[in-house]
Amino acid sequence: MTLDTQQRNYWGRARLGGGTGVLLASCVAIALAVSGAVAALAMIGLEGSRRDVALVFAFLALPSVFALAWVALVDPASLRDAVDRPEETIELQWVRRAQSGAFTDLLLLLGVALVVGVFVDLDVSVRGALTVVLAFAMADAALRLLWLKRREG
Repeated sequence: MTLDTQQRNYWGRARLGGGTGVLLASCVAIALAVSGAVAALAMIGLEGSRRDVALVFAFLALPSVFALAWVALVDPASLRDAVDRPEETIELQWVRRAQSGAFTDLLLLLGVALVVGVFVDLDVSVRGALTVVLAFAMADAALRLLWLKRREG
């Protein structure tokens, strides 16, 4: 069920019922509860400067927890600038093509590394190797996406 554009607003409505006020109040309550739980655990289990760091972390986590709660609770159809069928957008097609190409490149890189590893004794830590592989995959997908946007956008 889609809403008229006049009924859509910036913050949206709650997915489980209720308007914008219910959505925002729920997000604030969740953010306060999660950050309060972190602060309470810090007060119980830590001492001195570590307690202070945990309390600052709990305070700084409030906006992030609010945002995660909003993403989980908002009805996407009630947002003013939301696309009706996001799975059909050109941006999503670009992301899928970039990820597919990056996966192919990753398989090629891992195959070459395996062949090199058979003939050359590489003394590389697992953490270091996984970091390089992850960085390569992320950079490859990002560059492919930028290239597709520039070429077709």
